[in-house]
Amino acid sequence: MNIIKVSTNRLPCQLDDTEVLSTAKELADAIQETAAEEEAQKNLKDQMKAKLSELVARTTRLAIVVATRQEYRDVEVTTQYQADGQVQEVRGDTGEIILVRPPREDERQTRLEG
Repeated sequence: MNIIKVSTNRLPCQLDDTEVLSTAKELADAIQETAAEEEAQKNLKDQMKAKLSELVARTTRLAIVVATRQEYRDVEVTTQYQADGQVQEVRGDTGEIILVRPPREDERQTRLEG
């Protein structure tokens, strides 16, 4: 017989015990790497989702401020007695009376002691 050509083809081959053990080790490593990558991607996705939620909340808050032209801030409020015995609460920044009400028990006691 005359050889026409020699080539390489991919054909099934039986593995010996050493080759099976080596391939099993590779498989175990690949499974562990896959699990680690899935966990890393999940953590990254969770971080990205949290950041997006934070940005949406900030955007919503700022949109409300712009739409209503007001925002809540800490303002000093002075509580004082009126001549008629009522108590009024006055904004320190504008002088606006924000509430007139009857005195609470602890405020009545303070007035008696004062």
